[in-house]
Parts: sequence; structure tokens; C-alpha cells
Amino acid sequence: MPRLKRQQKDIQSTQVGLKIPSQQPFQLKLSEYGLLENLMLQPIERRSPGPKEVEIQVKAVGLNFRDVLNALGMLKDYYAKHLGITTAEQLTFGFECTGTIVAVGEGISHLRVGNEVMVNLVHDAFSSFITTSADVVTPKPQQMSLVETATIPLAFSTAYHGLCNLAKVRPGDRVLIHAAAGGVGQAAVQLAQQAGAEVFATASPRKWEFLKSMGVNHVMNSRTLDFAEEVMNLTQGKGVDVVLNSLNGEFITKNFEILATGGRFVEIGKIGIWDENQVKQKRPDAQYFPFDLGNLPQDNPGLIGNIMDSLGQKFEQGFLKPLPHKVFKLEKVVEAFRYMQQSKHIGKIVISMPQAIEKQVSIKPDGSYLITGGLGALGLKTAKWIVEQGAKNLVLTGRRQPSTEAQQTIEQLQEAGVQVLVLSGDVSQEEDVARIIEKITTSLPPLQGLIHLAGVLDDGLISNMSWEQFTRVMSPKVQGAWHLHCLTENLPLDFFVCYSSIASLLGLPGQGNYAAANAFMDALAHYRQGIGLPGLSINWGPWGEVGMAAKLDQQKANSMAAKGISPISLDGGLQMLGQLISQGVTQMGVMTIDWTKFLDQFPAGACPPLLSELAQQVKQQQQSSPVAQSLDPALLRTKIKEVTSENRQQLLINYLQNLVSKFLGLPPSNLPNPNEALNSIGLDSLVSIQLRNRLRTDLEIELPMNKLSVDTTITKIVSALQEQLLLGDLLTSETSLLDEQEEEEMEEFTL
Repeated sequence: MPRLKRQQKDIQSTQVGLKIPSQQPFQLKLSEYGLLENLMLQPIERRSPGPKEVEIQVKAVGLNFRDVLNALGMLKDYYAKHLGITTAEQLTFGFECTGTIVAVGEGISHLRVGNEVMVNLVHDAFSSFITTSADVVTPKPQQMSLVETATIPLAFSTAYHGLCNLAKVRPGDRVLIHAAAGGVGQAAVQLAQQAGAEVFATASPRKWEFLKSMGVNHVMNSRTLDFAEEVMNLTQGKGVDVVLNSLNGEFITKNFEILATGGRFVEIGKIGIWDENQVKQKRPDAQYFPFDLGNLPQDNPGLIGNIMDSLGQKFEQGFLKPLPHKVFKLEKVVEAFRYMQQSKHIGKIVISMPQAIEKQVSIKPDGSYLITGGLGALGLKTAKWIVEQGAKNLVLTGRRQPSTEAQQTIEQLQEAGVQVLVLSGDVSQEEDVARIIEKITTSLPPLQGLIHLAGVLDDGLISNMSWEQFTRVMSPKVQGAWHLHCLTENLPLDFFVCYSSIASLLGLPGQGNYAAANAFMDALAHYRQGIGLPGLSINWGPWGEVGMAAKLDQQKANSMAAKGISPISLDGGLQMLGQLISQGVTQMGVMTIDWTKFLDQFPAGACPPLLSELAQQVKQQQQSSPVAQSLDPALLRTKIKEVTSENRQQLLINYLQNLVSKFLGLPPSNLPNPNEALNSIGLDSLVSIQLRNRLRTDLEIELPMNKLSVDTTITKIVSALQEQLLLGDLLTSETSLLDEQEEEEMEEFTL
């Protein structure tokens, strides 16, 4: 799906989510415990690899539940006690990733610069670059993408060590895998099936059908203890040979009860696990294997590498497959954390890292650059911009000879020492494009990049539009872009840019032919990226000083303004062009737009699907209380104190509804009424903790956790808040009275 970027008057992008440092290596950090919104990116210094180390540019990171617990501050006491970590800023995120090796230290022969690899058991994978021991780095399976490979390291190595190294699963074994729809569970299912074992699995009911599609015939509920009775019935009272457990409390007891004589119990949980004495008292015949993958390298430094090598071979041979996964871009990492927090996923959640600094495209003075439509006003401005970036060899094409104004600009460039070659031709004709490329190849330095601007307008209603109007508009963009692609496909270009239009994203009245033509270029950019070639399509809004939109009559210009669309400044637009070329993105909408005005033109329910989420956000902002939406907690606290008791209650209800809606990712229309239990829409203990943390931050009120139980309601929470606020008012009043009494006594004493 195309990605929209709203532009202000100076074309400074409005980033939704995290702000990614430009041109600077960065790392995901936490500014304060307890709120996912405190996740941030901060610049870091790259470290050159030492002996037996490698430096890796990270491409994808596997998200783990411990990352979520870290962000919510649920492990801070443990870290303070065992690791000496006392502040949120000291935490790092990410334990596994994939990427490309960019530097190799001494003493390494099996890994080279350029190798695509998977990395296991690091502590800072959410970084643009990491330097780590080569022992935890393994070449990725050749047939898999880096995103797919990011599902492998922790999940499969945990399952492999537990089932293959410790339990030594063999054909005919009955294996019970708890939480089988999660990452480790999915990996364990594959490994057990590959070993010839019979799999019994637990998961939440909504994930049963998925497990059955994997060939798991015995699926039970992971939320109750009923699985124990079901297992014994299915096995005629014999039980299972192996248990892979990650659940705690009574689940552990039940697991031992259904473990066959001499069975193997593999424990990967961390909370409330049993010690050896408890196991001997309950099941002295059982083999018990509790382990933490992160502690294994201390006792056996080469173990993780051996596990990953074995897994790599199985993936290469096709015995194992990557896990099902949902991908989030780094800018949406907070949404990814919430998605895992709410247990919505099956398999793994993977974060794709931005590659803005992977390949810094620079304009080379010893290369050539082609601009089709380069003799028009926007083409010439683009040409001057390329020269300002360092280009010394330009090729400008057009169907006609340069105008007087164009010739003056060309002469100015030539006087500045730039070689400018002007070639006439129609890019919709393959022979013309072939002639242009041949001329560049024989007369100029190698072609390094091209920008395709050629295009025309011929507006009209589709019902009245002739086929000639379609072909006239589509030929330069569709046929021209395709000819350029085919005839430069084997050239090592740094960039291939198409000047597209917001018409193909948002639709503009009377421009159906123009929208279709630009949509082809959008698709071509995606196709080129898919086959490993550079491709960028920019869906420009109207330009203010040049371009076809600058020639619109006043009526059309007023019509666009009424829709909230304003012209892009020339300098700002060209600045954005440079950023997009360097960032390696595929498609980007760039426009100056007032979304409230633009969305107002659509009747209720008729908003384009592409803008549905944006429309919902705008609607919420319009309907919600300004105070509840305020980013200033002090202002919110002041307003709560100022309003009457009745208005305070409604203000708190609105405030809580906004928070719950945000934390659960639900539109306000999907929330129950304030008197209905919130667990019906997915409120769980982790969301309750997050809600409690936010109340502490915004309102400076510490609510007991029993006031935020999963079956609570908005009304009950508001009542608890009201009690705390009333108590605070009383204490403040009593303190004031005491102060007055003390002053009076002091006066009497001094008199």
C-alpha cells in the first residue's frame, strides 16, 4: 500500500511514530519505565569489530515478549538486583535480528563483508548497526528473505535445544507443546513433526484452526486446566512422553500428572518454575530440564553456534519453514509492542529496520544523469538541483526544441562547467529511447541515474473522454517509463525516479486518465524494487511555481484549495527529492494538505479505503475533548480541579475512553458503554498495568491494581479516581487549616 506523508509549508515531513535520525546510526531506547510511548530512537556511535567480531547492518528484528515486559517496567526490579540496571535509559531492546555484514574483525574466515546473516542472543538488536561475537552469527538460508529469517533465531534455537538436545525426541513420542501458536511453540511443532512425534498442543481457541492446518490433530485450550483430562483420554491414560512447558502455577502440576513414566519435562518458563526437590517429591521417575537459552553460552560458548548451524542446514534442505509473521516498520514499533502485548499474533512479530543509511546515494561528477521532460520548467529546476548536488554531465530530453527560457538556463549550466546534452525524442517511442540511451553510452560517462518527468494533461469526465485523450496522457508515462526500464535494466543505476501524482493516490475530478497513467509508474517502481533494481515513484501534490499544476486556471486552483490541497514550494520539494532518493523507499506521497478539509468532501461512509485510518483519527480529534487529547498532563490536572463534580466525572470518562481506545487499538465506536466490563474488548493484565502507569503519569494518582482488574469498567475506574481526587482535596484543605493554626499560634507566642 502506498505510504502518505503530509507536508507542511516548508515540506518538513510530519512523522507518525518514531522519528528516525537522518544519516546517523541509532538505537531503540526507553526514556522512562512503564509507558510504551516512551520508546524512542537515539543516535549511537558505531564500534569497529575487534578480534572474532563482526559488524552488521540490521535489516529485520524479531520481537520477543521480554521486550514488551522491559518497556512496561515489569522486570526492572530483577534487572536492578542481578544486572545493576537502575534506569530505563540503560535498557537495550532486541535479542535477535538479521542483516548484512559490513565489517569483519581479525581471526574470522567463515564470514565476509556482504554476507546476509542471522544473529542470535544479542542485547541491542534494535539498532541500525551492531557489533557482536561471530559465535552467534550464522549465514541465512539462501532461499529465504531477511524478514523471514528473522523468525528463526530465538524461537527455533529454544525449541531445538529443548526437544532435540535435552528431551531427544524420537519417532513415536507423544509431545505436548503449550502455547503452540506462539513463536517457540510453532518452531517446536515443526521440529516434533519432523522427528516423527505425535503432537498435542494448547492455544487460545481462536488459534485452533491454524494449528489444525499444520497437521496438529489434538488441540486444547491454553487458558484452562481441562487439557490434562483431555490428554489422558486421548492417550488411554498413558500420558505424554515429552512436555514443552511455558505456563506457570497449577499448569506445572497438571503437566507432571499427565507425564508418562520416565517422561521428559522441558521447562522454558521463567516464573514460578519448580526446583529439583519439588520434582523429586512429585515425580522422581521424570527427567526435568529447566533452561534459559541466554545462560547457555556461559557454560558452553560454542553451543548456540552449533544449534544455529544445524537449523540452517534443515532450512536449506527444506525440512523446516519460517514462522508465520506480521511485519511492522520501525516507525510503528509502539503498535508492534501493543500487538504482542494483546497476544494478537500467530508465530512471530518482525520489525523491519529502515535502510536510509544502507546506501547513501550521491550525485557523482563522473557520471551522467538523464531527465526526460527535462526542457519544461520543472525539468529544468530539477536539472539545476542535480547540478547543485555535484553533477557535471546532464542529458535533457523533450519532444520539441528548447524554448528561449530553457536555452538560457542550459547556457547558464554550461557556463558553470556542466556538460549538457539536449536530445529530442518521444519517450513513448521505443526507438527514440533506444537512440537516447545509445547516445549516452557512446558519448558520455556511464549513466548513473534518471528522472522521468515527461507527461501531459488532458482532463475530462470519463464518460465524455475519448480514447485519444487516454492514449495521449498515458503514452509518455506508461510506455515511456516501460521503455526506460527495459533499456536500462542491465545498467548499474543508482536511482530510477518517476514523477508521479497524488491523482493516483487520492483521485482528482476529471483526471481519470492521468491517475491511471501515474498508477502504472507507481506499480513499476514496486516491480523494479522487487527484482532488485532501484525504483522510486513520488506522488507529488501540485507545485506552486512550476509544473503542470502551476498552469491551472483559477477555478481549478480554487477547487483544489477548497479541498485543502496547497502548492508545494519548489525548494522544499527538491529537498524532499534528495531525501527520498537517499532513503531507498519505493513510493511516497508528498503534498501540502489539510486533511480535515480534504476528508470533508466525502459523504459519511464514502471515504476512500486508503484514507480510512486517517479519517478515523481526524474524526476522533474533532469529537474528543480538547483537554483529553492534550499532551500536557499539567493542563489536564488543572482542568479536572476547576470543573464541577458532575463535569469532572464526564471529563474523566472521556479521558479514560481515549486511553483504552488507544491502548487496545480500537475506534471509540467499538468501546462498550462505561458500565460494561472492559475484558470483553481485550483488556488484560498487561494493558491494566499500562493504564495504571499512564494514570500515574497524567493524573499523579496511584491506583491499586485491584481497581484495574480485567473485569472492571470505565465507571468503576472513574469512581476510584474520584475518591483519590477527593481525598487529595481534603488533605490539601486540612494542610491549609493546620498552616493557618500554626501561624496564629506563632503570632500569639511572639506577642
